[in-house]
Amino acid sequence: MPGPLSGLIPAPHTPFHPDGGLNLSAVDLQAELLRESGLTSTFIGGTTGEWASMTLAERRALAEKWIGAAGGSFQVAVHVGGNCQGEAVELAAHARAAGAKAVAAIFPSYYRPETIRDFVEFCVPIAAAAAPLPFYFYDFPVMTGVRFPMSECLREGRPRIPTLQGLKFSNNDWLEFQECIRLDGGSFDALLGADECYLAGLSMGFRGTIGNTYNFAAPVYHRIREAFERGDFETARREQGKSIDLVKALAAFGFLAASKAVMAMVGADCGPTRSPVRDLSREQRLALWERLAPLDVFPRPLRKPE
Repeated sequence: MPGPLSGLIPAPHTPFHPDGGLNLSAVDLQAELLRESGLTSTFIGGTTGEWASMTLAERRALAEKWIGAAGGSFQVAVHVGGNCQGEAVELAAHARAAGAKAVAAIFPSYYRPETIRDFVEFCVPIAAAAAPLPFYFYDFPVMTGVRFPMSECLREGRPRIPTLQGLKFSNNDWLEFQECIRLDGGSFDALLGADECYLAGLSMGFRGTIGNTYNFAAPVYHRIREAFERGDFETARREQGKSIDLVKALAAFGFLAASKAVMAMVGADCGPTRSPVRDLSREQRLALWERLAPLDVFPRPLRKPE
């Protein structure tokens, strides 16, 4: 049975005050922007959300705020993973009690699992703490340094994790992604984590996609999907090109900090990033605005940084 996550799924930034403290009031602005953009689900506390720079108390508070802000208008999945299994279990149980619709866990990356079985066993109590919520693996080898064939992780995980629903695949191994989609007749939800490859994912038949730029550039991805569904592949490729231009611009300035700067430009200021990620200078924000303003991808006109 398909899980609660499908289609275009933004991974929100975690908002901070200028002094670095958690700014939960900004979540309401983020949720308003998502609704305005026609989005129906969200994946909080992930890489875009700077989970690794947050305390357990902050991660719990963020989950509670997002679930409340959703108000039933969209599904909230909570990333609960980390290096400490006990903390992940605690966060998973909290997410279930708070009203989340699903949970996910990334590979531990300090003491890394040596085998697929090690990873699956690490996840067993985390998923159990959130049961009966659907559970997703979160694969991001560039960040974790762990690279396993994820179709094998899903295959080995199913007997041990009854709630295993699928995975977020932030990986450039396209053959393996297709294996995840095809596994057991498409019984797992394979969610892509590469915004610039959205059109490719559609052609492969993925269940959905989780990404950073969907927070502030959903219109271009809606147009890609609509063109794809009516067989207008020339338009779909042209619109995907705009997404590529957006991603390249963000990467040129430092993807996380630049994308957070864009949130301010669309009227949902999420504040600074946390150390060691460096914020953009005023000059960089202006240069980024000049590069992005001509792109027809945003739901609102971009505000010029002061």
